[in-house]
Amino acid sequence: MAKEQALRQAIADAVAQLATVNWTSRCPRLGLGEPTGGTLALRMFGGNYRLTLDDLSLTNRDNGKEAKPADQLLLLHYLACESALSPGQELISFRTFCGGEFYYQPFCSRTREPLLKRFGNDVDGLRASLDHFDWEPVATGDLGARIHALGVLSVTLVYR
Repeated sequence: MAKEQALRQAIADAVAQLATVNWTSRCPRLGLGEPTGGTLALRMFGGNYRLTLDDLSLTNRDNGKEAKPADQLLLLHYLACESALSPGQELISFRTFCGGEFYYQPFCSRTREPLLKRFGNDVDGLRASLDHFDWEPVATGDLGARIHALGVLSVTLVYR
């Protein structure tokens, strides 16, 4: 319950921070396309979403349901970026991000450990599960995948 409340407060804070943004210029700079009719259609981690710009609510375009609070917050933080973004080709480890070393163990417990528990050495099963996302193979590890995250950002999975 505390986590849910913290997420809701973080969303409210982010919405307040974004109250004066010019969406017509910001969205294209972030690789999200141009808003039409007060909404922005976007893809995020393989899902189709609609962002309503007047209140920054995020819904799934396929089923009309409100997006998960963590997904909403992720998008809002992305939208807070004022600079134009362009993807690089160099891989960056989670540990190198600001605070990454401190959060590395929680990151592993939410990413690496569930993948290992679910798939172990079943690389074909993992590859089949990736079809939920927009991804392309990358020549690294036993299975390398560049997964579209949102806008111009992607996440690279290196599975060994």
